Amino acid sequence: MDNENVRLPIFWEQLCIISSLISIGISVYGIINHILQYRKPIEQRLVIRILIIVPLFSITCLIATLYPRFAQLYTDPIREVYEAFTIFAFFSLLILLLGGERHIVTQLTLHHGPVKHPVYILRKILPDLDLSDPSDLLLVKRGVMQYVWFKPIYCLCTLLLEIWSFPKLKFILILIYNASVTTSLYSLALFWKCLAHELIPFNPWPKFLCVKLIIFASYWQGIILQLLVYFGILNNGNSGYQAYVLQNAILCIEMIFFSLFHLIAFPWKPYSPKAMPSSAKMKPLYAIRDCFGSYDVLWDFMHAFFFGSSYYTYRNFETHNVESSLISNMNAYSRLRQLERGIRFKNNGTDKYWVNEYGSIPNSQSNSIDTIGNNNLNTDDLESGNNSFEDDISIGWDDSLGTQSFIPEDPNYPVIWDVDGYRYSNNIHTIRAIIDGKHDQQDNIVANF
Repeated sequence: MDNENVRLPIFWEQLCIISSLISIGISVYGIINHILQYRKPIEQRLVIRILIIVPLFSITCLIATLYPRFAQLYTDPIREVYEAFTIFAFFSLLILLLGGERHIVTQLTLHHGPVKHPVYILRKILPDLDLSDPSDLLLVKRGVMQYVWFKPIYCLCTLLLEIWSFPKLKFILILIYNASVTTSLYSLALFWKCLAHELIPFNPWPKFLCVKLIIFASYWQGIILQLLVYFGILNNGNSGYQAYVLQNAILCIEMIFFSLFHLIAFPWKPYSPKAMPSSAKMKPLYAIRDCFGSYDVLWDFMHAFFFGSSYYTYRNFETHNVESSLISNMNAYSRLRQLERGIRFKNNGTDKYWVNEYGSIPNSQSNSIDTIGNNNLNTDDLESGNNSFEDDISIGWDDSLGTQSFIPEDPNYPVIWDVDGYRYSNNIHTIRAIIDGKHDQQDNIVANF
């Protein structure tokens, strides 16, 4: 039986077309509004990247419903690769909402104890996860990102094995794929478990469900339909393709609900002039270029997989501006791990300094101590003599920025000064209150006469 002859009833195909158009329209509406209100590029670029998954799913599922053989070879790999990328975009958005990696390591996780692995076997094999250690944060980040970069390789190998017909190798590849996606989702769940309390103010559950449900729907529906084929419930000559077409047809209809869910979970109104009256917005063409740029993704990949061991260290994540109470309340396990890295504590644990060698420091090397914490240094901290602070003071200060009347605009990312935003600013509210007060005074004077 020809693969392309596996078709659904005509009314079902028409329903899939209408459903896909509706879901695409809803998603494009949300994406366009984000682009027109592009006031927080570092955050909105991630939101737009997540929103794109709905129209991408709608288009590819519709193609798979009408042309299954073509979709399996050409459009499904695109959808699967972007599905993996969406997980990483959501992970990056969570880090951004929490203030960035440095803020997570140096402040948010200092009063947390290490988190035990929820899986019993892993709990016995692996050490507890402590996100106040940059190397543990790197471990979680690598666990999420490896799936993003494994998915293109998987799709390419699947295509080659489909052409050359190697069923045994295909089975091994599927096992590796399941291990990769499980590791990615497990790493994301660990990150969520460690910082669940800190994520509450950002209402993360709708965002989390948007990303998870669309992935689980596509995965588990396919598993269920394959089981129906295996037990003979779906059997029409070419039952494998029938299950594939049916799965994508169901997804076409479900995309309407996913598009509405994404529109609610990732609204554009928090970036409107009413919510951010004093902020400029980026021009639409430059906003599109920014959100579809790849430099930030490549930077994360290079630092996670190539420079991670040298970048994610305690020295690069120094706690200069952290309150002393947070350092002193650090749990014993985290403190011990920092001692192993060469950090020493003083002043009842409220300040820290580095040692070049583990153990005591000779007096001849005492001026190499790098004190972290309070800037008030005693004579006991540093030996008399030349030190790096005097060298820093001798270097002239750069006052050029202070002499400028304004910060020059970036020619690569020009902004639009939104005049409408001033209607909602505090200054306008103050002026209106003053005007209303003067009118009330004039009315009182007229009434007295």
